[in-house]
Amino acid sequence: MKLKKVMLSLSVGVLAALFIGFLIEAIYPSPKYDDHCRRQFEIPAPQVTKQESCDYTYDTAFRNKCADEKGMVRQEYDSKGCVINETCDYCEKDYINAQESYNRNLFYITAPTGLLMIIFGLYLPANIDAIAGGILLGGILTMIQITMRIFGNLGKWSRVILLGLELILVIWVGIKKMSEGTGKKK
Repeated sequence: MKLKKVMLSLSVGVLAALFIGFLIEAIYPSPKYDDHCRRQFEIPAPQVTKQESCDYTYDTAFRNKCADEKGMVRQEYDSKGCVINETCDYCEKDYINAQESYNRNLFYITAPTGLLMIIFGLYLPANIDAIAGGILLGGILTMIQITMRIFGNLGKWSRVILLGLELILVIWVGIKKMSEGTGKKK
């Protein structure tokens, strides 16, 4: 019987975390690469047999500036395969900025949801302990998922503070659950 309760808790926890993730994605969709960048399939330039026949001068300062600003140099070719123009494309940078902003906003939505699930799981009646444990696990999994998603966008100290707060939360949950369990046996 105990195995059934554990399996039920695990099932509820995993499904609750997945449900929250997919619900938020349905309501607040993530940025799509195609919304920021055209998918350009580079057509190979014709082979130039004699490089001397091309008279394009590459602008090293332009290329360095483009790279420094996280852009990508795009080239246009003539019918002989010679470069005739270069532009700096910032679509990748724009997409990354949109993704970072989205992840930050998602954190502000998902972290409180996970926290509420944890609190809700703690205070459900003891006769549905398997369900309560599952909701608690779902909240913890939701917090782990959003932490992993935003972790790369945070600074060194922000990571430490976030993980410290989450560690304190998990310890508090453990103490709360363990103290309730010992109080019931007496």
